[in-house]
Amino acid sequence: MQTPRTLASAIDSNDNSFNLVRLIAALLVLLFHAGEHNTLAAGPDPLSALMLPVADIGALAVDVFFVLSGLFITQSWMRDPDLLRFTVRRAARLVPGLLVCLALTTVVAVIWFSPAGLAGLADPAPWRYIVNGAMLHWLVYQIPPAELALPGVLGGAALNGSLWTVYWEGRMYVMVALIGAAAILPMRRWMMVMSLLLALAAFQFPTVLAGYIWEARLWSLFLCGMLLQTLAAELRIGMRPFVVACVLLALNSTRWLALEHQALTVFGVNLVAVTLALWVGSSRLLRWRHLQRHDYSYAIYIYHWPVMLMLKALLPPTGIWLMLAATLAIVLPLSVFSWHCVEAPALAYVRGVLARRRRS
Repeated sequence: MQTPRTLASAIDSNDNSFNLVRLIAALLVLLFHAGEHNTLAAGPDPLSALMLPVADIGALAVDVFFVLSGLFITQSWMRDPDLLRFTVRRAARLVPGLLVCLALTTVVAVIWFSPAGLAGLADPAPWRYIVNGAMLHWLVYQIPPAELALPGVLGGAALNGSLWTVYWEGRMYVMVALIGAAAILPMRRWMMVMSLLLALAAFQFPTVLAGYIWEARLWSLFLCGMLLQTLAAELRIGMRPFVVACVLLALNSTRWLALEHQALTVFGVNLVAVTLALWVGSSRLLRWRHLQRHDYSYAIYIYHWPVMLMLKALLPPTGIWLMLAATLAIVLPLSVFSWHCVEAPALAYVRGVLARRRRS
């Protein structure tokens, strides 16, 4: 690890390791769900077992995702505070990969994992499921459970239980655009003030925006990322903040053991995880140049749940490690396909169109 540089200089360049951090986080979510979907032995994955009942490795990885999302989405708005262009860029990042994932996994599930087989594709329900899912269910707050599954397909289970966080992510994009569009101060100062104000509101007035944005934990973490972006020019995240976070977690555990008979707290675990993520992400890990240019984490995240459901239906009783290995064998090639053939081309096309429109 090199001498820490500012967070701004790290995220403004292509010479950082945030794609690696996102990849690790996606793989940790996969590990967590492999523990949930294994059919051989009940119990959590080994990393979650160390943190229960306070946290699990899946929730911790999602928390890191949302801090980084707040950081980079706020950067996107501050670089170009135009509502239309912001909306197009965000849609281009989420929708094409998600649409292909939903189409591919739904068609396979209907043909091979439902009583109707191929004839099931003549029913409008699978196509309605694909379109609504790709459109993030139009970002409504209450998504009817019937829209998340198809009768008879994979036993009527939710076809992609991981996507709930993507719906929240989309709602938070809306909030960033609304906050930015309402700016009455210079943009960096405005976003700083609003991220602090809304973070306080999340705890002091828990019914604020409760009908749309409120998933208090993820929203608060996203706001932390927003705040970090406004301070990025002065922040240097290296080994020292991470070590201090670990020491604070250890000191806190002594009192928490006396009070609650457990060593960890949600805040302490997240503080350590986020500090580590920012330290690694800000670093120049020269051996990972490929990952600086290519982000496979999103596809791993959106594909792994339906793949696990299908493996669960196909395989005999399967333990966590076999489920993990089998899922990776399918999901990793799908993630490479998704990035290189769907996500990256869609992003490049949209960036080209927006650049031409701005020059004209």
